[in-house]
Amino acid sequence: MTKPIEWNKVIYADCMNEENGLSTLEDKSIDLCLTDPPFSVNFKDGKEGYKNHRRMINYDDKYSFEWHIKWFNEILRICNGIMVYPGLKLFYDFIQYKKPNYTQKIIYMPNVCGYFHAYYFLPYGKIKNINKIRDIKEIPMNLSKAHKGLIHPSPKPFFQWEYILKKLNPLSVIDPFLGSGTTAEVCTKLGIKWLGYEINEVYSQDINKRLKNCKKEPQQITLEGFKR
Repeated sequence: MTKPIEWNKVIYADCMNEENGLSTLEDKSIDLCLTDPPFSVNFKDGKEGYKNHRRMINYDDKYSFEWHIKWFNEILRICNGIMVYPGLKLFYDFIQYKKPNYTQKIIYMPNVCGYFHAYYFLPYGKIKNINKIRDIKEIPMNLSKAHKGLIHPSPKPFFQWEYILKKLNPLSVIDPFLGSGTTAEVCTKLGIKWLGYEINEVYSQDINKRLKNCKKEPQQITLEGFKR
């Protein structure tokens, strides 16, 4: 049974729960999904840095490939467009499974942050010029200063999210894995309706802090929303 969306709200629960999860949202009721999903399936990399990071975020390695497919199918149903910031190697397979002709952009910044993978894919060809993007933007990655005082170990860069949302100009945004609240903060600043899910309520400290300190930009009148 679908329910009306309560905008600008964080639901501290698994986004796949039956009571108020993704299954309760109407078809095509949200313009854009912008999210950084949980780490990949059966993540057993022996590198100590990766193992430490997994412990920091309380990652118990129980997310199955099938679970990822389920939430992604729900997002396909709910949203007009999707933008995912995936992390690890099995997301190559995940994205190819759902969108064989997806576009991959790799931006390399030596001596800064190694390399960054950005995947852009939209359901049913909603954006026809997705393979013609030529606008390359250098975005500051000084995360330690921008995210000082946050408890989340891997907050997404504010300026990157802001650049994406200003370019796409969606009417509404959902982030089913809200984390430290970057999506919520940027949407609030830009005056975009948003909805977020976060299973770890401990991060409410970060989210509340960011929303409290967020300054909303003056709104510009426009007739053009997210491209459909």
